[in-house]
Amino acid sequence: MSQLFSRRAVLMQIGSAVIAGASSVPRHAFADLDSQPWFFLTDDEARWLAAIVDVFIPQDEFPSASQAGVVDFIDFQMATGYGQGEGLYLKGPFPEGTPQQGYQLPMTPAEMMRAGLTELRGETDLTAMPTADRAAWVDDLSNRDNMLGDVPSSTFFEELLSLTNEGYFADPIYRGNADYAGWRMVGFPGAHAYYTERVGDNKPTNQPPMGIAHGQLNQVSPRKIEQGG
Repeated sequence: MSQLFSRRAVLMQIGSAVIAGASSVPRHAFADLDSQPWFFLTDDEARWLAAIVDVFIPQDEFPSASQAGVVDFIDFQMATGYGQGEGLYLKGPFPEGTPQQGYQLPMTPAEMMRAGLTELRGETDLTAMPTADRAAWVDDLSNRDNMLGDVPSSTFFEELLSLTNEGYFADPIYRGNADYAGWRMVGFPGAHAYYTERVGDNKPTNQPPMGIAHGQLNQVSPRKIEQGG
């Protein structure tokens, strides 16, 4: 069993090739949790995820996916109702479905994520690869049509890509989009409920992004968020 470190320390161990600039990761709405262990992921799973999501969204003038909290977002989602399969019918029989029929696996998204990670981490140490090799490996994964144990590789890849995009652009209350990196990238001012001072103002604005919990740096648990606390 790997030793538990803080989540920031875990991601910073990957090296500058994967998470350059991690020592200056922007503060986000739940930065107080950065010194605590993961809700769902192991340290090794977190490092592997950081390596692959930074291929999806690498660092340029904006933070990379892992720098913007995407790994934190995925960890959070796997520990909450979504990852635990709330709302999914997970009883048999399980005949093979079509892609148009949506999620078809007899496991929760969290179980699927762990199973896929286990298989892929057994193939190679993605965190040790040079940037170009890592990108080529991820491109190969996107074109696979095989099984990762009981998980179709295409299902795993599409889920991980979707979660990466969600984590980069969702409201920071869900623990991604650190320092509003995604919103600053696309010029989105946020979705908070305090625009009353702008009623009737139809002029262009340079309003900086602000999320639902802007300025509230509270320690929270996945259950607390689900309950609206």
